[in-house]
Amino acid sequence: MEGDFCAVGKFQGVMDGVIHKLFRKRAEGSKATVPWEEFIGACLYDGEFGYYARPDKKRVGGEGADFYTSASLKGGIFSELLAESARTLIKKRWGNPEIFRFVEIGAEPGGQLVKNSDVIRLGDEISIPKNAALISNELLDARPFSRFKFTGGKWSKGYVAIEKSGGGFSFGETFGDAEARELDVLEKYFPRAKVEGFRIDVSFDALELFRSICEKKWSGVIVFADYFRSAAELLELPNGTARAYRKHSDFSDLTLYPGDTDITFSPCSDMFKDIAEECGFSDFGEESQESFFVKNAENKIRSIAELPDPMDVRKRELVQIINPAHMGAAFRIISAVRN
Repeated sequence: MEGDFCAVGKFQGVMDGVIHKLFRKRAEGSKATVPWEEFIGACLYDGEFGYYARPDKKRVGGEGADFYTSASLKGGIFSELLAESARTLIKKRWGNPEIFRFVEIGAEPGGQLVKNSDVIRLGDEISIPKNAALISNELLDARPFSRFKFTGGKWSKGYVAIEKSGGGFSFGETFGDAEARELDVLEKYFPRAKVEGFRIDVSFDALELFRSICEKKWSGVIVFADYFRSAAELLELPNGTARAYRKHSDFSDLTLYPGDTDITFSPCSDMFKDIAEECGFSDFGEESQESFFVKNAENKIRSIAELPDPMDVRKRELVQIINPAHMGAAFRIISAVRN
């Protein structure tokens, strides 16, 4: 492996706990080398110190939170549009949406997108009824991901290099050989990314989670909202898509504030399309949030747009959700159906 140390951190509390646990697990003398997916997984999901495991952490919303999502808007318009769109897809295929049960995967603690839906939260067993409308918001981009770089004529896998120094830790990145299965994925989806220094971020954890959902025996629709990007779009992003959010600011150094920041990336929609189709789903679509809702929730959008008060909170939220200058283009929705 090769690489340089590039950042220094001295932490307290949660952040100190995450790094100490990782270091103890991987330490060889004063140094430890940790795969990016393991580092990100610990920062997000460690049972004691992980970002998503902490009941005291306000992650989504306004003041005091780290980031906004469409679902965090208080008027609930996103939830209404998502539910209406799922019903539209069901009607097109089966006619009667009432026989399908809404199931939300990855709901925030205490939150629920669709009233009376079945909610599957972090750590819950994934159980899906026979007929289901399966929905999620930013589930797949919150899974641990690996980082790769094309260097020296080949794809190499990234690792976090941690060195204990004085009262803190130094961080850097090193690179080693990628596994055969990882190289197969990179070759399949990014054959034109073989340019010196090009970076790709892939969550094999998210792919396995999605496959486990699709392989279960159930009929219905999938409607997942996320930061999806196609393989073609990712080829236009040579630095990868990994980023972190804290107090509504984003930054690229994922080693800052471990356990106290959201770490995310943009999942490749082509990979999920292939899994869905392998599992018998059809009519796979990947669209901007704006396009998907305009196409599938037209009546709901019209009813809100025609509200007489121009300052109605629901009208303002509608603009935020579907306007390309706000959330309409940033978020994408993948959908598919299976009999």
